[in-house]
Amino acid sequence: MDLTKREKIGILVFSLILIFILSFSYFKNKNISKIEVMNEKTIIKEENCENKDEIKVYITGEVKKPGVYTLKNGDRVENAVYLAGGFTESADKNSVNLAMKLKDEDHIRVDAIPTIASLNKNGSSINLSNKININTADKEMLKTLPRIGDSLAERIIDYRNKNGSFKRIEDIKKVSGIGDKMFENIKDKISVY
Repeated sequence: MDLTKREKIGILVFSLILIFILSFSYFKNKNISKIEVMNEKTIIKEENCENKDEIKVYITGEVKKPGVYTLKNGDRVENAVYLAGGFTESADKNSVNLAMKLKDEDHIRVDAIPTIASLNKNGSSINLSNKININTADKEMLKTLPRIGDSLAERIIDYRNKNGSFKRIEDIKKVSGIGDKMFENIKDKISVY
């Protein structure tokens, strides 16, 4: 099929127009996708900016309702304690700094008021009346008593191991080296439970 010069030019112009239209459509759609992706990123960034005002903190220990709470950025520990229902009766209110500013992912632990028994390393040598339990005290604890040294502390422990627990504080006089005078010096500082 022979085409005239005019027909060839017409087909060429038509082809160029078609290519231009297809190219324009392709790039236009690509730019729309970019704009949509950019808009999604912008929305996510805006959401993150909004969420920067809110933080989550974890509060445990001696509060009435331990858990994770949402607060405003810059809120203080006092606010977290309030949201957690306040302190329990056994809370050591000095164990946390109520004025401290919070940040996201903080963990606040409110401790219990320490008891003398919890301060002792074995938890049972001292009772709540500040007396040393002669049935459970180790050598170092016994040595805190007046005039009790290494050898006397060892004799108390040996006596206890051979004869069982002391029933009364006066029974400590059965230990060799502890007489009435020594007993008078320590009787107000010892207990059997």
